[in-house]
Amino acid sequence: MKLCPFSAIERRRPAGPATGLALAALLVVAWLVPTVAHGGEGTATRLWGTVRSMPTGAHLVVVSPDQGPLQVRLLGVDLPEPPRADSTGTVLQGQPFGMEAESYARDLLLGKQVRLDAYGKDRAGRLLAVVWLGEINVNLTLVKEGLAWVDPSLTGTNVRSGLEVAERQARVGKYGLWGLPEPEPPWEYRKRYRLASR
Repeated sequence: MKLCPFSAIERRRPAGPATGLALAALLVVAWLVPTVAHGGEGTATRLWGTVRSMPTGAHLVVVSPDQGPLQVRLLGVDLPEPPRADSTGTVLQGQPFGMEAESYARDLLLGKQVRLDAYGKDRAGRLLAVVWLGEINVNLTLVKEGLAWVDPSLTGTNVRSGLEVAERQARVGKYGLWGLPEPEPPWEYRKRYRLASR
């Protein structure tokens, strides 16, 4: 039986007060990470609400008890394009995993209570947010499952670093769109077909 090298090291280490203190420190850091490590360049505004509709996989309408309906865009992720019409009215087939990514996001979020860590607004006036469903970082999950790319225009280093790690893991594991021979990023697909971002 092959053991993980870390488990072998742990067995040789005697348990004592230092081990207990290290474990306590690790638990404190793990408790603080969701609050601190997912921030962008600035401080996040924390909001809560219920996802009422999803015009696209990355665009949500969240109804907040304090602020009413909020237009929200998932920060730092770009989902594959589903089928849609171009400027001439021709319906384009869309990208592989476009429908799956939107369906996954809708199934996960529609009608659910979420927490938003908002980091400003996009050009369309939507809140740019990391969306949390309980302890699940939805933005990170979409990337980790191979259902989204990290948006190259994202500048928030704390948010970006976690997403980049998830994307590398998805690529190595060939999850979702990374199982394709040469997946085309959605921003290149939109440029090729002269489509506006949604």
